[in-house]
Amino acid sequence: MSALRKCLPLPLIALCILSGCVSTKIAPVDRTVLSGFHGGSMVIAQREKPSFSAATAGKAAFALIGAAAMISSGNAIVRENEIPDPAVHIGQTLASDLVNDDALTLVQSTSTAETMDIARLAKEYAAADLLLDVQTINWSFVYFPTNWAHYRVIYSAKLRLIDTRHAKLIADGFCGHVPEETADAPTRDELLQNGAARLKQELTTAADYCINEFRTRVLRKA
Repeated sequence: MSALRKCLPLPLIALCILSGCVSTKIAPVDRTVLSGFHGGSMVIAQREKPSFSAATAGKAAFALIGAAAMISSGNAIVRENEIPDPAVHIGQTLASDLVNDDALTLVQSTSTAETMDIARLAKEYAAADLLLDVQTINWSFVYFPTNWAHYRVIYSAKLRLIDTRHAKLIADGFCGHVPEETADAPTRDELLQNGAARLKQELTTAADYCINEFRTRVLRKA
């Protein structure tokens, strides 16, 4: 288990400590460097679905024991409602951009990445020239600090583009989506009704936000 995964069991404190688990820096790709891969190949890293945290005021009151209960509850919600990891959608969408813009061939892989180490990832995915690694860092829902009856869905993701031929990071980015309180903010029950339809909708909104952030700030897509 990577150091990043070890940080995830406390996602509800993520607004304050996420930077302690993963870099939030933005290092945009140099399009001149990327043009050197024109006509080459790319692969998307496959990762295990991370833990999801579902907060209630009662669970949150008991520190680490409460955090474990929130993760157990969240993972059950994800499993029972077949909620996909938003990082998959983000990765596939951005990979499509790169394939179209840079005439890349997308290589399929069944290998599951379990490390953040660039050299090890480059070796594991050496069948392609470029590796696109998009990870969900935190996905959770939590009540508002001054309104415990209504909830927001928090999401953050990490993107890295790796030159596998030289085991070199050529782009690095982070995206966080933390909604403000609005009049239509859902209750917990509303998030989970109809197969967690509202929760899925909120995660899709967050994923689309991150896609736009990564396109403009990291991949510099026009």
